[in-house]
Amino acid sequence: MSDLHLVVGLGNPGAKYHETRHNIGWRVIDVLARRHGLGVGRSERRALTWDGRIADSRVKLAKPQTFMNRSGESVRALMDYYEIALDCLLVVHDDLDTPFGKLKLRKAGGHGGQNGLRSIIQHLGSKEFARLRFGIGRPPGRMDPVHYVLQPFRGDDHEQALALAERSADAIEAWLRDGIESAMSAYNGEAGRAGPTRSPADLEEKYRIVLRAHELAPSDPAPLAQLISLQKKLGRLDQAVDNHLALARIYQEAGAHSQAISEKVKAVTIKPELIALQREIAEWHLARDNNKKAVSRYLILAEHFRRTKDIASAKATVELALGINPQHPKAQSLHSQLLETEARSQQRMSAARRS
Repeated sequence: MSDLHLVVGLGNPGAKYHETRHNIGWRVIDVLARRHGLGVGRSERRALTWDGRIADSRVKLAKPQTFMNRSGESVRALMDYYEIALDCLLVVHDDLDTPFGKLKLRKAGGHGGQNGLRSIIQHLGSKEFARLRFGIGRPPGRMDPVHYVLQPFRGDDHEQALALAERSADAIEAWLRDGIESAMSAYNGEAGRAGPTRSPADLEEKYRIVLRAHELAPSDPAPLAQLISLQKKLGRLDQAVDNHLALARIYQEAGAHSQAISEKVKAVTIKPELIALQREIAEWHLARDNNKKAVSRYLILAEHFRRTKDIASAKATVELALGINPQHPKAQSLHSQLLETEARSQQRMSAARRS
């Protein structure tokens, strides 16, 4: 099995479904992709996916494109292709039986009548995977639940849903970082339990206050760390990157070198094109005989080069990883793939010259 984590948001494709209650899982995926600078998704295995690192874990985000009732087809295909373990899967879905304003993380369980979840359980043959229930509450009066889930959030509910989507992303980050038990303890229940949810207007006001605190004490890491968190929630990722690096300098000057490198890792997670910084992180680990993390960083950089079609740089970077650990299976596999890509490219160029 791989160490890749799969976070699946359930929903239906098509503009008419985009803002509906039933598509709240997709909205949470959008929040995570935006926060972590994962760019534009790609189509694979009947899903739209994003790849990156969140909370120092390798993560694939996915929105199945099969329509809700057949979500399991795409999820099973992704799980099989990437050899993802059940305990590395988390599914985000709307839940009628959870009151609006509440989240419920569960490490296993039934489908509770949610058809996307039902399909996933059928295709995986197991209920033993984590899920995040986003409470939408029961429809008012005698409204048919089918009509209710296909309606958009309106008015104050819309603002609260946006804030809850941000909090759902926080809960998923906690799952990746601390495990399911810790995340359940922190995030299950009312919105206020792990800190109040905030509307975009509230976030802007909080941002102005924290920014002023940082301006008054620019060398204090606490307000700067708060500022970075708010910038991510507001989608200001370039500013967040700059401030991760500013925070790294503060830690560096204080002699807190491990904390400094941690901030640099967070910066390149958002912005992997910071090539020199990626290499600096790898060399820092290598200088401290942490070969495992050095190899991991070189492979992350190599994957970035491959995504940007710079095959020569990708191959050279993988070879640095292999120079540290010649038997590393992922490095060997990636190196073979890059050699094949390079050979195909050369064949096409030869064919073009002949023609």
